Amino acid sequence: MADNPFDPKYPYAGLLGMLGTSPTKTILGGAASDLFPPPKPAVPVNSLANLGAASALFGPPPSTLLGSLYAPLTPAAQTIKRKAFFSFHYDDIMRVNVVRNAWKITHPDNALMRSFYDSSLWESRKLEGDDAVKRLIREGVEYTSAVCVLIGTETWLRRWVRYEIARAIIDGRGLLGLHLNSIRHHHTQTPHTRGYNPFEFLAVGKVQETILSTPRYYLFEKQAMPNGIGGYVWAWNRYSDYTSSVALPPWLADSVAGHVTPLSQNARVYDYIADDGHRNIGGWIDRAAQDAGR
Repeated sequence: MADNPFDPKYPYAGLLGMLGTSPTKTILGGAASDLFPPPKPAVPVNSLANLGAASALFGPPPSTLLGSLYAPLTPAAQTIKRKAFFSFHYDDIMRVNVVRNAWKITHPDNALMRSFYDSSLWESRKLEGDDAVKRLIREGVEYTSAVCVLIGTETWLRRWVRYEIARAIIDGRGLLGLHLNSIRHHHTQTPHTRGYNPFEFLAVGKVQETILSTPRYYLFEKQAMPNGIGGYVWAWNRYSDYTSSVALPPWLADSVAGHVTPLSQNARVYDYIADDGHRNIGGWIDRAAQDAGR
């Protein structure tokens, strides 16, 4: 069962050469999509920049002012423990285990730090057919608050990683990414170049028959398509592993009808080493869950 949605039709080297090019700008491909201008760059939900602008006008909130003058009257509340689903390419398992095991040992911070539960599909399993794989993933994501994608070199190519990302949108879970290649390789003891962000290859598209009709949202994926002259171009096509409509995630910017919003536009992505993942990953997962309204 091929795990790579591009193989064997599109050579891996050819895809890498195309990554600097842009996909076609519309999802409808017809005259209706040309009625609207391209969407403006989105502002992330709950952006800190927005908070800063508001603070400049009105000053810091009262709790900030009081907190600088008075000690807290009650102890800090216990922070939330989140249950996260980890999505990854199995070839990255050694680096994945660094993240997996980070919070199984004594944590350097106090007991009130956020942590997470591990609900991933860690073992390779032989399953019969695509439906069985999808069912396993659905069951794994079902009782979690967020999907955390652990990004290695070829994670962006993996079909089932893409489906696990899609389940975060379908099921209304939080979504975040974490680059692994800064973790030293267990053999060479050196980091590797970052892999491509898999969130750049999935998007939510807005489909609206008329200005007065209710818009519907669908998942789309960026695919390499023949250009008719022996080469390939990027194009946004309807995601084939889930074709029903979805709800627009609260953390993702809306687009105009006939266009898509790539998940990379708003989904938060971190680096495990540079951003001190051992200390912060629990808070990142909690933040993604809150952004999704969970």
